Amino acid sequence: MAIPSWVMVLFELLAEAWSARRDDRIRFLKAQVELLRQRMPGNRVILTPEERSRLLRLGASLGHRVDDLIGIVGVNTYRRWVRDQLAGQSSKRVGRPRRMSASLKALILRLAHENTGWGVRRIVGELRKLALIQSRSTVRRVLVDEGLLPDPDRQAPKGVTTPWRLFVDTHINTMVACDFFCKNIWTPLGKRLAFGLVFIHLGSRKVFTSPSTYHPTEEWVKQQARNVTMWLEDEGVEATHLIHDHDTKFTESFDRVLKANRVDIVKTPFLAPIANCYAESWIGALKRECLNHFVCFGLRHFDHIVQTYSDYYNRLRPHQGKGNIPLTMSHDPIPIRATESPPPTNEVGAVHRHALLGGLLNHYERKAA
Repeated sequence: MAIPSWVMVLFELLAEAWSARRDDRIRFLKAQVELLRQRMPGNRVILTPEERSRLLRLGASLGHRVDDLIGIVGVNTYRRWVRDQLAGQSSKRVGRPRRMSASLKALILRLAHENTGWGVRRIVGELRKLALIQSRSTVRRVLVDEGLLPDPDRQAPKGVTTPWRLFVDTHINTMVACDFFCKNIWTPLGKRLAFGLVFIHLGSRKVFTSPSTYHPTEEWVKQQARNVTMWLEDEGVEATHLIHDHDTKFTESFDRVLKANRVDIVKTPFLAPIANCYAESWIGALKRECLNHFVCFGLRHFDHIVQTYSDYYNRLRPHQGKGNIPLTMSHDPIPIRATESPPPTNEVGAVHRHALLGGLLNHYERKAA
């Protein structure tokens, strides 16, 4: 029985409509791939051997005629994969082979688990203290492979060199910044607000913190000015400028004590905390890494936490702005030139942990052989 012609015409119309709809779907999918590639770092997609094999299997059903479909890699790249497959050559992983000892990987994961607030650069700094050569990308890869998402690297804001920034850079080795910080203290008489004062030498990043008080009176602030001048003398620092904001707790007597020691007072602009970024950054680190994790029950308790962190900051903590090594370390433990000493190995050996404040702050060192 012959099929009526109108039925054939209907089939043709349906097939044409489906073909047009299929082409629209393909164009829509390709547009999504292009948008995703534009947002990728380097605008390059690197596939694993398993992913290439999967793509080749799907392309085989189309006779590898995918010139108008391929979007994740170039057409020539896909054709090379097909030639390699026909020649019996297996796909290899792109990039250099990953070589890392199991002990080093275990140490990286240990640092990440024991210090949940540490990001990639902080872990790299701790490894440099132990003379272990690892890049940030390597540490990041280890954390990501284990499902530990590292904190994103934060870079200093970029911009034009303003007169204020130029002034700070010019006097950085003879400049000190200071600022108040506070915390609620629980006492038998109720909750009270305790104040502390931090001084930081911009050039060396060393800090001096005052004992805390409930009443930052003029006499108390004046005494802290005397204390910091003695600290600067002990540290061998010649300070010519001191930065502070317009807080009314910084009295005229406070400024006079410093001026008597040939230290000029520089006040930051109003409502511009970034102008005192060194002191602000230190106070933020103190709160994030210590104070926010404690409930204090007295000034002695508060002082113990602050002084412990200050000592850790001055002696043991790697500083990203100072080569990612501690302030007390005069040279990088990792030799720059191979002629200086034999390059360190990636074998870790025994690593001892020094826990401070109940493990909130940690310092690691290798045990002597």
